[in-house]
Amino acid sequence: SLALYTRVTQEKAMRRVAVALLALCFAMPSTSPAQVTLGLKAGLNVSDLDIEDAEGSPVDVVSRTGFVGGAYLQAGLGSVLTLQTEALYSPKGGSRTVSDRTVSLDLTYIDVPVLLLVRVPAGDSAIWPVLYAGPVFSWETRCRIRDAGEAVDCAAFEEEPLETKSPDVGMAFGGGFEIFMGSFTLQLEARYNLGLTTIDDATEETGSVKNRTWSFMLGVGRVLTL
Repeated sequence: SLALYTRVTQEKAMRRVAVALLALCFAMPSTSPAQVTLGLKAGLNVSDLDIEDAEGSPVDVVSRTGFVGGAYLQAGLGSVLTLQTEALYSPKGGSRTVSDRTVSLDLTYIDVPVLLLVRVPAGDSAIWPVLYAGPVFSWETRCRIRDAGEAVDCAAFEEEPLETKSPDVGMAFGGGFEIFMGSFTLQLEARYNLGLTTIDDATEETGSVKNRTWSFMLGVGRVLTL
């Protein structure tokens, strides 16, 4: 169908963007001393699910909120470009109404984004706007379905068992501010994680389930000059 062709085309385009960003990161020369920043970050996830049934019709989902946090590593590619990778504990999922009751899908992942961070020059100011984008690889650590206050593994849910697959692959886009304080930095950021693949391990005839997540985080890092 036209909708399926459009979705497949968009996913292929996003994958090509991810490859191009990674290639740019490794190809970009650096004329300043190499800098590495190690840090921790934490914040809030607001996630939902892009669900389509077997006929391609969307299914309404209520978002889920939860704590997100972990560590990050920056490798400087000059004063403007930086390659940043992270390891984040990231809850995802959502809930929907089934037969007049609420059924929740609670997912937990370890997200590993590989991001190209671009600092917008701000002269002598200690506060620099930043933009970034890049692929995200997510390994599922838990999948639970909560129904009427009881939680069971997704595959053991009698009414509608869900067999998930891992890793999930997505693209992250975001921006914020980076504040320089001597050998320390402070990050304030918001990002959107667009899942590109269905996490449902069943055949395509059963529809698709994709992750969608907004994250709002605060990070503190220590700059090391090599």
